[in-house]
Amino acid sequence: MAKSFWREWFGWARRAEKRHFREFHPIRPVHDGEKACVYQARRPPDPALYALKLYKPGYDRTSRRMQKRYGVPCEGEVGVLLTPPTTIFDPSFPIVRTFTYGWECNDPARCQYLVQEFVDGANLKHMLGCADPRLRRNRLEILQAAGSALAIIHEHGLVHRDVCSDNILFSKDGRTKLIDLGFTAPAGIAFEEKSGTLTTMSPEQCEGRRLAPAADIYSFGVVLFEIFTGSLPFSVGRGPRDPAHAARRASELMQKHVHDPPPRPTEVARDLPEGLEPIILRCMAKSPERRYPNMKELLADLVKLHEREPEAG
Repeated sequence: MAKSFWREWFGWARRAEKRHFREFHPIRPVHDGEKACVYQARRPPDPALYALKLYKPGYDRTSRRMQKRYGVPCEGEVGVLLTPPTTIFDPSFPIVRTFTYGWECNDPARCQYLVQEFVDGANLKHMLGCADPRLRRNRLEILQAAGSALAIIHEHGLVHRDVCSDNILFSKDGRTKLIDLGFTAPAGIAFEEKSGTLTTMSPEQCEGRRLAPAADIYSFGVVLFEIFTGSLPFSVGRGPRDPAHAARRASELMQKHVHDPPPRPTEVARDLPEGLEPIILRCMAKSPERRYPNMKELLADLVKLHEREPEAG
């Protein structure tokens, strides 16, 4: 992974002068993901740093196909819609800001890119894996901020569709940002494609049913479970990496989301804050109607929990 990443980077660097993203100049790569590469960038003479997200060709084609088939906006459109005007911007705004988007060299035949604020920090998955003490100290505040981000998305009639610990960043200066709006779409659409993160996917998402904000609430409940217990509620064993076995494991995991009751969080983590278990289990109810009706009610319960258990944060 590391070798291929740097090999790609050095090849990219040699071609950097031929790549154009309006007035934004890439500096160095910071993330090589499955769907896109993210580069640190600047817009001279502005000294501020930006994040330039460039889709990979395969995902770019998939994204365009989804936009055409379902009539959904692209990630750049969603990001600009959710970004508040700079005149009233609050640095603590919990969704990563999107400034502009387009196509490389301004050519619609080339890959899509978007320019966002640069967040110097780590995602919750990484923080959990390395036992970062900041996560335990601040986990309730972080998750309340992430929940506020989802509330904003839902108020715009959208569903994030990929809520997971990988997509929640905590910056070095203590700000929380929900990222990756690539799967975000208007509520009420039934997607045949199983897009999202399998470990946090809602039952209705697994079955290709119409999605409402309740799907994000389920996924948020999985993240709560993961952050407070240190493990996921559902998992499948590792196996060969060939496509057939991968598809079988994916199907098995989706069936768990659809049919299996989640383990009780208190049986996984004995030090769970009192009152958190019913919140998690309500979020993860199989039927959307049995979950919280909206993120605001869920956030209200998290605030009450935090007031009763300040040491849990």
